Amino acid sequence: MEEARQFGDRLKELRLLARLTQRQLADLIGVDFSYLSKIENGVLPPPSERVLSQLAEALNTDKDELLILAGKIPADIAEMLKNRKTLELLRSRRTQKKIMAKNTDGIGLIKKARNLPRIPGVNLHGFARVALAIVLVIAVGSSLWFVSPQPVKAVDITYPSLPSSGTLGSAYTFTITVDIGSTDLLPVDHINLEIYKSSDPSTYKATLANLPLGNSSLQSHTISEGSSSGTVQVSAVATSWGYGTGSRTGYGYRDPAGWGYHTISGTTGGYGYGTSPFTGVAASITYTVKWVPPSNWPTGSYNVKALVYADSTNKFSGTSSAFTLSAVAAPAAPGGGVPPAPDVADLADVVDEDGVFTETVTVESSDGNVEIVIPSGTTGLTEDGEPLSEITVVRADPPAPPANTETIAVDYDLGPSGAIFDPPIFMTFHYNPDQIPAGGSHENLSIAYYDADSGQWVELDASDIEIDPVTNTITFRIGHFTYFSIIAHTAPAAFTVSNLTISPSAVDAAEMVTISVSVTNTGDLAGEFKATLKINGAAASTGKITLDGDATGAVTFTTAQGAAGTYTIDVNGLTGQFTVKAVTREAVITVPSWSIELPTAPAPAPTAPTVILAPPAPAPVPSVSWWLLGAIALATIIVVGLVLWLVAFRRE
Repeated sequence: MEEARQFGDRLKELRLLARLTQRQLADLIGVDFSYLSKIENGVLPPPSERVLSQLAEALNTDKDELLILAGKIPADIAEMLKNRKTLELLRSRRTQKKIMAKNTDGIGLIKKARNLPRIPGVNLHGFARVALAIVLVIAVGSSLWFVSPQPVKAVDITYPSLPSSGTLGSAYTFTITVDIGSTDLLPVDHINLEIYKSSDPSTYKATLANLPLGNSSLQSHTISEGSSSGTVQVSAVATSWGYGTGSRTGYGYRDPAGWGYHTISGTTGGYGYGTSPFTGVAASITYTVKWVPPSNWPTGSYNVKALVYADSTNKFSGTSSAFTLSAVAAPAAPGGGVPPAPDVADLADVVDEDGVFTETVTVESSDGNVEIVIPSGTTGLTEDGEPLSEITVVRADPPAPPANTETIAVDYDLGPSGAIFDPPIFMTFHYNPDQIPAGGSHENLSIAYYDADSGQWVELDASDIEIDPVTNTITFRIGHFTYFSIIAHTAPAAFTVSNLTISPSAVDAAEMVTISVSVTNTGDLAGEFKATLKINGAAASTGKITLDGDATGAVTFTTAQGAAGTYTIDVNGLTGQFTVKAVTREAVITVPSWSIELPTAPAPAPTAPTVILAPPAPAPVPSVSWWLLGAIALATIIVVGLVLWLVAFRRE
């Protein structure tokens, strides 16, 4: 993908010039830094126009340059190139032949100019070249001037987070965003998703029909092909999105007229941007998909394809880049061959007849990922109450972890199963930070064990776990042996808005009012929230904030109103108001005439005469030198004339 590589190289160059890391730039534009890395390396194609605009703003560069490098038509140019007949005329072979016949190599008019009579001192050939350029500019400008409206893009489908690899039988998590352009029409009838093997899409395929069309927590979703295509959970986060009816005008599909600009009125409705009157508002919905592919499917390249339906048949679609699914890796044996037996630690010399450890014992797995420390004096007994004679550590494949979680390391089964310790002993897991889901951090990690009696995973209390992000280890205490695993909480970002404050509540005309709300991310993963300020029902401003999981922040707006009255404020459903006071005129009070006779005061003592100094005379204003201005103007005309003569009328 030469285009993707060139775009990625240029993006990296601009980022380095701006002295930003990939993570810093990703935070500025609200995408995952791994997604940005893949774009810079040419692995993924250039992003959508919306993301390109954010990149241009963050890098302080020309948006059009990025659009052209990405192979996209800038929106303002696309708005001009809208007349279908004009485009067909420009593309017709007949028109191209005429242009080539008359202007082959750009000299059609110049050849005719050679037969023109020569005027001494004047180069008509050069004049013909200039005239040809002027005619072409006028022709192109005229065609752009008289074009009619045409949409840029109604629907944009992107994959902000799509890991390049995964493991069969284990959860593979990715996100997909559907952006509805501000000129698109309702309705969006339904959205489907297909996950399939690139080389055999008909045999190995998982179809997710009718994805949620609104905010939804992570929950199980039906796969049309059944359990033979794995299991899946889906969540959705929507912005300016909802079900609506009523009149609206925009570009979209409508039977029987087809695609084009239409006005929909009456009770026709559907999902899309849900802000009345349903025009001029961009909307988006982002899905987080957690798919567990069957372990018996073939390894190789897979793709994801989204289908956004306007009705039962007409649709937009967008296909992801390929990703690789590999088989579960078996524990490696030294020199190859049969996998090694479970790691076994012999306790015969360190446990007495009552099961008490006579010295501190450390047990490590052969892969170095697990470490068990049993302090001296600890009592260790089997499920039958007998002293422990050995401890085993073996890699295992227990049931899937709880909902909204994901295993990020190899699971281990500690034996003998059912063994108990008093007091609890210490266990340390090592983890790979690269396996933490996008948008998460080490704070999302936890430890869970599998309770075979209840058939449920049990998560340890956070106070019993110590996470070290420097050494990438998790240490905890356990009182018995069973399956243990490191899990990462993966509930997608979900936001609540509270504490609307308006200060001050009463102001004079044009005085500033500050409006703020508290925003809390109740999910586990980081995400971006858009808050919209409405004044008297009309959208006035939009604010964005990016929050980690379980984090709280504030979005603040300021406004000033000139007209007196009461203004209603709405920020994502929270309402309030402030008042602009009317301008009052000073009252004129008429005081009745009356007088008081006062005693005559003695005459004041004579004072020195007051001397009033006249202000200095203003400095004389120099008169305008008209002859100098005329000389400058004449010299300018002569210079411009010489330049024109040299360009268009000089001799060959």
